[in-house]
Amino acid sequence: MHTSRGEMEASSPRRRRKSLPAEAEESETRLESLPSEIHERIVSLLPIRDAVRTSAVARAWRRIWESAPGLALDWGFEYGADPAHADAVLARYTRPVCSFFFCLPEASSQRADDWVPLLAGKGVQILRLHFSRGRYVKPPHYMDVSIFSCRELTQLQLIHCDIPTAPVGLVGFPNLTKLYLHEVGFPDNGVRGLETLIAESPLLQLLWLDKLWFFEGEDVEEEWVIRAPNLRDLSIIFEYDNGWQIEELPYIEKVDINSKSYTTHRDFVRLLTRLARVQKLNLYMPERESSALEGLSCSFENLKSLSLNTDFCFLSTILSTLYLLKNAPNLEELSIEIMYDNDQHEEVGLDLLSAQWTDGLLAKLKSVSMDMATCESNEMHFIEFVLSKARRLEEFRICAVEDCTRSNEELVVEIIKYRRASPQAKVFFKRMVFV
Repeated sequence: MHTSRGEMEASSPRRRRKSLPAEAEESETRLESLPSEIHERIVSLLPIRDAVRTSAVARAWRRIWESAPGLALDWGFEYGADPAHADAVLARYTRPVCSFFFCLPEASSQRADDWVPLLAGKGVQILRLHFSRGRYVKPPHYMDVSIFSCRELTQLQLIHCDIPTAPVGLVGFPNLTKLYLHEVGFPDNGVRGLETLIAESPLLQLLWLDKLWFFEGEDVEEEWVIRAPNLRDLSIIFEYDNGWQIEELPYIEKVDINSKSYTTHRDFVRLLTRLARVQKLNLYMPERESSALEGLSCSFENLKSLSLNTDFCFLSTILSTLYLLKNAPNLEELSIEIMYDNDQHEEVGLDLLSAQWTDGLLAKLKSVSMDMATCESNEMHFIEFVLSKARRLEEFRICAVEDCTRSNEELVVEIIKYRRASPQAKVFFKRMVFV
């Protein structure tokens, strides 16, 4: 009997299933015949949206995702994702949660207060919550105290929120190895809240503190200490110093310290001595009337890569750079970004730089880059000094600011005349152009 198009469209799902091509039925049969553990393994490797969609693949797959072990509940960096989807997934997913990641739009920030207790009950190990509004737009989201109930956490990443005072007995995270806080506040207990949180997370290996704030009126120079003996990666990015100190870090490998306004009494010799085992260091140099690193005596035997934000405007900052280089005998890579907002105040000639020479200085240096260069005399003397002393140098890259007063041709001619201790050293020069 002939069936019209309209009747075919109105036919039941069961009727349509029977009308599938033989190849499709064979494929479905093969999928259904796979062991359940294979089903779960396949689904657990999929993004959460695709994992849920497998419900439509075959009858045997309808609820596989709900019990697939290790499924990442990860909605990525999409502030447009519907929080209701996370509600539905959390309600149906029966396994411990390996990872949960959601970017919450401003209107939905309170949903996190419902999710966190559920995630704590499901033993969440990796938790990343990004709130869309920063504190300079409106007050940030105040996290629910249940965040401290997530005792199985190994990684925690919070952006644009405030952290409450921890309840008694639940201060830190015993299994936490990575902590990343960006524009996060501690309005109740200030720096002491952060200090205790770090100290009570004894397994920390990575700690990134980026633009944090503390309660209003707090003395930003109040000293507090980072106690994390297993730390390997430390990043501190504060607009103001906030008085932090560091206990010795025996396993430290990578450090990034960036503060544009250090306290006047900060002891940089003490600070860097605590970081003596570092392999890669990025440091925003302080500006002082006298060198902040005078008296530095510890040897940075492991330091291979050094990045500095500094300038060559004052003798004190130039000497700080040289003191650090003197104590890094195995340094291979040096990157310098010039603080462009300063003018040269003191003339520091090549003779003065050469007077700081020691046999170990620049001994293993292979690569140097200088960005935002103004190419004033002190910078040019430093370039000449490095070229004349670094016997293993392979390349020196210079990027001048657009409004440098000297022409490219004039600068290249001058640099070509500099003596080079390394026959294979190549110099690359370019000028920044802003469009």
